[in-house]
Amino acid sequence: MASLKLLLGLFPSTSKIEQAEKALITEFNKLTAFSESDQLKRYTYLKDLISSSDFIQKRKEIESLKYKNSEEYAKEKEFLSLQKAKDIVLYFKTIAGSALKRFKELDGSDKIKGYESLMNLVQSLEFKGKMKTKEFKTTEDYKKVLDYNRLKGSSEIKEYYKFRTSKEYANYLNTDGSARLARYNELKDYVASSVFKEKKNYLLDKKRFEKSEMFKEVQEYDKLKKNDDILWYFKVKDSKKFDILKSRELTFSDEFDGDKLDTRKWITNYYYGDKLLKDNYSVGNDLQAYTEKDNFEVRNSLLKIITKPQKKNGKVWTAGGFKAQEFAFTSGIINTGKNFRQKYGTFSAKIKLGNPGTKSAFWMLADSITPHIDICRLENGKVVSDFFASVEKRAKASIGAKFANDFYIYTLEWTPDKLVWKLNDTTIFTQTTDVPQYPMYILCSGGLDKPVNSMTTMEIDWVRVYQPK
Repeated sequence: MASLKLLLGLFPSTSKIEQAEKALITEFNKLTAFSESDQLKRYTYLKDLISSSDFIQKRKEIESLKYKNSEEYAKEKEFLSLQKAKDIVLYFKTIAGSALKRFKELDGSDKIKGYESLMNLVQSLEFKGKMKTKEFKTTEDYKKVLDYNRLKGSSEIKEYYKFRTSKEYANYLNTDGSARLARYNELKDYVASSVFKEKKNYLLDKKRFEKSEMFKEVQEYDKLKKNDDILWYFKVKDSKKFDILKSRELTFSDEFDGDKLDTRKWITNYYYGDKLLKDNYSVGNDLQAYTEKDNFEVRNSLLKIITKPQKKNGKVWTAGGFKAQEFAFTSGIINTGKNFRQKYGTFSAKIKLGNPGTKSAFWMLADSITPHIDICRLENGKVVSDFFASVEKRAKASIGAKFANDFYIYTLEWTPDKLVWKLNDTTIFTQTTDVPQYPMYILCSGGLDKPVNSMTTMEIDWVRVYQPK
């Protein structure tokens, strides 16, 4: 019997379904095209730029600049102090006056040399003896005395010797060619320069930021973030997850924006299964066989690793080697062992681990089974973070089952002397002994060690690895 809705015609018509599908495709095509547009790229660039710690700090520096705290102010203050200094003022007064000029014209001249020669002669003991004789006034020496007295009484000679013994001339000799005078001239030239004036005007301008290129970028960003197309894009896509820490350099990332797994970054196998066995395998008490394709879905910027009831023939590693086995479940595993490894840094992913009854994990290995780092893993219904330094040596933190069924950011910060596990940037576990000292690679895997009744998924929004700059 037809349903009541069908009988009453209360169902969407074919045309409405087609219109909805067409509208969805049109919107998706628009979304895809706009995601590569120059407008969005410019918006993203400006958003990252303006929200960056560098930009914010530089803006604060520009807006908080004060002339009195600047090097230019210190130089101008030093110049003004030197300009008023008594020795500098007197020096320039001296070189601008006529006394120094007349002094220099006489200094070392024949007139001075002649005068000083007569003075030395007249003041000598031998000459003074001659002056006591009766016939002295009839001698040529008497004429020399007259010449000496005449010169000695001249205003020119008096002015010369007065200036030579003056404080003014002493200051001139002490200042001329000195480092202090050189510093004064250097500062005088600098404060008169266009470079200084531009810097001073800039520092005194309270609207200096509004006149900068940075302000133009802020205005452009403010206009773009109100743009209808950009508002629509982020409302529909809702995928702005990318958040590069400014203090770190991104070395590996996958945002899962395509429609399939990027095999340039990941292999869908254990590393040695890919390298040596050329086949998938399982280990220990695993109930699942790992597959290459059937247990992965990339959609809406999410990677889903699917664990489901499905019979599958595969291999299992035991103490005696590999054995064939029929599995009742299948799941997926990915790792970067072939294409990316890193020693130290920050290893982070946004993950919903899923059904607590599974053993979904985000973990790290090197070239042997230990050290083994579980950044997060489901174990006995709880989310745990743990570290195997060796098969016998384990450290673990349990953070409960409630974190399994929603997205959280799980992070490992690895330095030469410490491992720090974080959940949403909150430290949950720290290890300071047996810290690995060689590159490791990352893995994400689903799986089971006890049966489940239906398909379960581990969902990964993004994976990012950083190194300190």
